Amino acid sequence: MNVTRKIALLLAVVFLLPALFFSGYELSSLNKDEAMIQDVYNKQLEAILFSVNQYSDDAINRWIAQVQAGVESRTDSSTLPASIAKLLELNSALTAVFVIDTLAGVPRQNVYTLDDKITRDVTALLKDTSWQDPGKIHQLMNYQRSGFQKVEALDGPSPNDEPAQWIVFIIQDAEQKPCVAGTVIQPELFIEDLIGPRLQGIARDQFVLSVIRKSTSAMVYNTVAGDTARLPAEALTKDFWLLPDYALGIRSQGPSLQDVVRDRTLTNMGLLLAVDIILILAVILVYRNIKKEVQLAQNKSDFVSNVSHEIRTPLALISMFAETLEMGRVKSEEKKQEYYGIIHKEAHRLSGIVNKILNFSQAEANKKVFHPVRLHPDTEIREILKTYDFHLANKGFTYTFTGLADLYVRADREAFIETVINLIDNAVKYSGETKRIEITCARSGSTGQIAVRDFGIGISRQDQRHVFDKFYRVSSGNLAGTRGTGLGLSLVKQLMVAQGGDITLESEPGKGSTFTLTFPLESP
Repeated sequence: MNVTRKIALLLAVVFLLPALFFSGYELSSLNKDEAMIQDVYNKQLEAILFSVNQYSDDAINRWIAQVQAGVESRTDSSTLPASIAKLLELNSALTAVFVIDTLAGVPRQNVYTLDDKITRDVTALLKDTSWQDPGKIHQLMNYQRSGFQKVEALDGPSPNDEPAQWIVFIIQDAEQKPCVAGTVIQPELFIEDLIGPRLQGIARDQFVLSVIRKSTSAMVYNTVAGDTARLPAEALTKDFWLLPDYALGIRSQGPSLQDVVRDRTLTNMGLLLAVDIILILAVILVYRNIKKEVQLAQNKSDFVSNVSHEIRTPLALISMFAETLEMGRVKSEEKKQEYYGIIHKEAHRLSGIVNKILNFSQAEANKKVFHPVRLHPDTEIREILKTYDFHLANKGFTYTFTGLADLYVRADREAFIETVINLIDNAVKYSGETKRIEITCARSGSTGQIAVRDFGIGISRQDQRHVFDKFYRVSSGNLAGTRGTGLGLSLVKQLMVAQGGDITLESEPGKGSTFTLTFPLESP
């Protein structure tokens, strides 16, 4: 495993994995917390609705106590007991109170109301016992014998064509004998007058409580005027114990807990996701920078090795031939001239390497001073080719140059010459068996272009991204065995950018490469 892969693995283990595990843990904790909050909230709502049902039961139990007191105090079955009369007067929802003295034989039925017509209607309805549920009444009797007072809501007929609910219970008459008693109430008036104030007291500014008729889903009562919610819209609903066809509903004012929980969950998930993305991007940036630094360090090491090799070869030749000449071992004048030529050539080569390193160092430190002038590329390139003609011919190269007589660019003359020479040197190095070079001048928009093309071994797409990096040299393929410092193209790139120009590359392995220099255009 190479160094960069080890660094990537280390960054993933140290930073990414803990962050991702933490995010997963937080998300699962969020779900558990939200479920717990929802459960607690629902239990609180259930407790509120339970208290409403309990309150209505307590109200009915108070009515039962007054009915019991009236029955026990009555002296004449035809007269309205005072306690029952007061009960009817104070509760407009209470239509009638009835007492059936015995369940055997012919029952004696007493009906108490404030309206004679209603009395006659209820008396007539009581004669039809189809509304009674013997099983439920028998169960109420058993509860009463055990000392418990229970009530049962039965579906009875309406005495005045208004919705009615029959509430049946067991009391004792004046002779302490059990008898069936009950009330006929108007359920919606009961809710409005008796339950409504209780709901308002509970609701305050925190909850919305409502009563809904289940058979029609119609709103019967709501603590908020104008609220049009229906049963499914409530956060929690419970049956109304005394009124089977009605349901109690409750929800929070404003956004529901589900909305709050969902928004909080989405916010937390968004924050966790944002943190994870930022961390991943940070790790990627750190990895890229470290990878770049590792690659740069490796390139520097390769550079030192290549430069050492490049310098050692001419130094060894210069030393060897200088020593041979110094010791007088060369007798013929022809050989001496040959050795002098080799020494001069290698010294020139050594000087070129040193100058390239110095130029790169100056450009890297922004110490190189440029003097951009109006330049005629046609003239300059012809001068360069005239100087390099012997060198190219000696290497077996042919070349063509296509210039533009009216093309002028703005560039530093010394830097211009150096960049073109570097590209020609590269073309010579990497041309392989096809030793041909084409140099072309062209105009494109507001720029002038000089293209240097060879027909050599080419550069792979992967390496094309790095050929202008400092110290970079291709480490595989046919290019790997070619000697060089890895500074040439990096220096060209720096020189071009410093002059306001650019350099681009088009290449394909086995088909050669084309380097294009782009300069700001000057008027002829």
